Amino acid sequence: MITIISIIPIIVAAIAGAIGIFALLFSIRQKNLLQISFAFTALTVMLYGIVTTGLYNATTLAEAITAQRFQSVAINLFVISYFYFIIHYLKLKYWQKNFWFWLVISFIIMIPQLFIRNSLIWDLNNSTFHMVKIFGFTQIIIEANPGIITQITVFLGAIVFIFFNVLIIYHFRGHKNFLMEPLVISSLVLLITFLHDMFIALGFYDSIYVLELGFLVIIGMVTFLLAKNILDTLKTKEALEEANKALEIHKEELEKIVAERTHDFQYQAEFYRTLANNIPIAIVSLDNNQRVRVVNPAFEKMFGIPLAEARNIDLDEVIVPKDQLDVARSLTERIMRNMNVYMRGKRKRKDGTLVDVEITGVPIIVGGQQVGGLGLYSDISESLKAEKALKDSEIYYRSLFEDSPISLWDEDYSAIKSEIDRLKVQGVDNLREYFSENPDIVYKLMHKIKVINVNQASSKMFKAKDKDELIHKKQNIFPPESLPSLGEKYAALAGGSMQWIGEMIHKDFNHETIYSVHHASIAPGYEDTWGKVFLSVLDITERKNNEMYLQYISSHDQLTGLAIRSLLYDRLTHAINQAERNHRMVAVLFMDLDGFKGVNDQHGHQIGDQLLVQLSQRMSRKMRKSDTIARIGGDEFVIVLENLSKIEEVEPVVKKAIEITNEPFVINDIQCRVTLSIGISIYPQDDEIAEELIKKADLAMYKAKAAGKGRYCFYNDESNLSL
Repeated sequence: MITIISIIPIIVAAIAGAIGIFALLFSIRQKNLLQISFAFTALTVMLYGIVTTGLYNATTLAEAITAQRFQSVAINLFVISYFYFIIHYLKLKYWQKNFWFWLVISFIIMIPQLFIRNSLIWDLNNSTFHMVKIFGFTQIIIEANPGIITQITVFLGAIVFIFFNVLIIYHFRGHKNFLMEPLVISSLVLLITFLHDMFIALGFYDSIYVLELGFLVIIGMVTFLLAKNILDTLKTKEALEEANKALEIHKEELEKIVAERTHDFQYQAEFYRTLANNIPIAIVSLDNNQRVRVVNPAFEKMFGIPLAEARNIDLDEVIVPKDQLDVARSLTERIMRNMNVYMRGKRKRKDGTLVDVEITGVPIIVGGQQVGGLGLYSDISESLKAEKALKDSEIYYRSLFEDSPISLWDEDYSAIKSEIDRLKVQGVDNLREYFSENPDIVYKLMHKIKVINVNQASSKMFKAKDKDELIHKKQNIFPPESLPSLGEKYAALAGGSMQWIGEMIHKDFNHETIYSVHHASIAPGYEDTWGKVFLSVLDITERKNNEMYLQYISSHDQLTGLAIRSLLYDRLTHAINQAERNHRMVAVLFMDLDGFKGVNDQHGHQIGDQLLVQLSQRMSRKMRKSDTIARIGGDEFVIVLENLSKIEEVEPVVKKAIEITNEPFVINDIQCRVTLSIGISIYPQDDEIAEELIKKADLAMYKAKAAGKGRYCFYNDESNLSL
C-alpha cells in the first residue's frame, strides 16, 4: 500500500517525467544538446521521485538501503546533467572544455553506490527511524546510516551545489533584476532544500524530505526559461523570416538598380571609349607618378607612338623638345596639384619632327581623390597656317584701317535729331548759344547716342577691356570739359552741315585725359534721320601735350618754374581787364634780393641757383593760388595780386614775402641769408597799363633799396617802409 507521504515524490516524478520525455522528444528532433541536457535533468528528477517513493514505502532496512543507493545515483545523475545544462546555457567556455573531468568523478561516485555492499557505503547495522506527520497521518521512515564514503559524497555534493550557486550568481551579478532571474531563483531553492534534507539526515530535526520539490522547482524554472527562449526564438525566427523577405525584395530591387546602373555605366563607358577612340584630339592619361596609362588612337597617329610603347613612359621626356622641357614639367606638376592648364606649343613625334599643338591638361578625380591627369593635344598646324594667312591679310587691312591711330565709330543720332527738332518747335533758334548755356542738355543728348559699332583702335585708345565695355559705358569718356565741343557738333549738324570737325577732350577708362580731333559725318541717305553717323576720332594727345609743354617752357622760367616776362604781361593784362569790369584793384610787387651777389661770389652760382629755387618754392606755397609769381631777371621777381578791394590788403602779403625771404636758406649744409626789397604799384591808382605798372613798381623798389634794403615802398608814397 502506498503511504500518504509518497504522494509528493509521485507527483514530482510524474511532472518531471512528463516534462523530460516531452523535452527529450522535442530536442532530439532539433538536435539541440542544451535542451537534451535539460531533458535528462528532468528524467533524473523523475528517477529521484520514484526511488524516494520506494524509500517512503520500505518496510525493511534492506529495501530502504536499496532506495537510498538509487537516490544517491539519481542525485549524481541530476548534478551532472544540470551542471552540463548550466555551463552550456551560460556559455562558460572553461567548464565546457573540462566537463569530462566532472563526468569521470560522477561515474566514480556512482560505482560504489551500485556495486559495493558494506558499511563504508551504508551501515546495515545502524538505522534511523523518522516519524513524520502529514495530512493528519503519522509516517515512519526507515533509513540506513551513511558510511564514510557516502558521507564524503554528500559533502562533495554540498560543495558542488554551492559551486552551482556561485557560478550562477557571478554570471547574473550585474543584472538589474538579479533576484528575478529563473536560474538564480531555482539555484537558491535547490540549495535551501538540499540543506534542509541534509539537516534532517544528520538528525537536527524531524520533517519530510523536500529535495525532490527543489528539483521540481528547478525543472519548472528551467522549463519556463527554455519555453521563453523558444518563444523568443520563434518570434526572432518570424522576425528574421519577415526581414529575410524584406531583404529578398530589397535585394531584387537592388539587383534591378545595379543592373540598370551597370547597363548605364557600360553604356557610358562604351560611349566614352568610342568617343575617345574616334575623336581627332590626341588623349593621354597619366597616373600620379606622371607615367602614361592609356592613349587613344589619335595620340598614336599624331605622335607615332603605339599604346604598347607609350605605357609607363615619362611623357614629357618623350614628346617635349628639350628647349621646352622645363615649361612642360611645370604644366604637368600643376595638373598633379589639381589645376587646369592650357597652352600652345610644339611637341615632338617619334620620328623627331615637330607638330604645333594646343594643349589642355586637367586632373582626374575619382571619389574625391586625384588619381592622375588627362592631357589633350589638338594639332593646330593648319589653323596656324590659316591664322598666318588671316594675319597677313589683317596686317594689310590694319595698314589701311586698324593700325591707324584713328578711332572709328558707327553711331545712330536719330534720338538726338528728334530732341533737337523738339527744341526748334519750342522756339530755340540759336542752338549754339543754347547748348553753351545749358551743358546739362548736351549731357542728356550724349546719352541718347546709340553706338552701333566701334573698331579695335577705339578700345585701345580709350583703354577699354573690349568693344562691349566701350559701347555700354561710352558716357565715361565724356568729361564735363567735352560738353562745349559736343554742343558745337550738335548745333552744326542741326544747322544743316553734313559733317563737323573740331577738337574735343576725353577721359579714358583709366581716367587719363585724351585730346582728340573729331570728324563727324552723316552717312548718305540718312540726312533726315541721322540714323547713321560715321565718326573718326584722332588722338592728338601727344601733340597737344607737346604744344602745352612748348607753351609752358616758353612762358616759364626753366630754373624756378615761375612765369617769365611774357606770361607775366598776359596775366597782368587779364587781371587789369577783370578788375576794370568788377571795379577792383590790382597790385604789382617788384622784388629784388639783397645780398644775392655775395652768395654767388662766395659759394658759387650753383648755390645761388638753389637759393632761387628754394625761394620760389616758398613763395609758391605761401601766396594765393590766384596770384601770379614771375621771375624776370637774375634775382628779380614780380608778384601780381588780383581782385583787391582796398590797398590795405597788400601789406600782409608783402610782409609775408619779406619774412619767408629772411629765413635762412640751407643748401648742401651751407647756410645763406638774403633780404628782399619790394616796390609796389597799384591799378588804377598808379597806372592802367601793364608795362607802366611794372616800371613804376621797379622804381618803387629802388626807393626801398635806397632807404636801406629789406624794405618795401609804394610808388605813390614818399615814405620808405621796412618790416
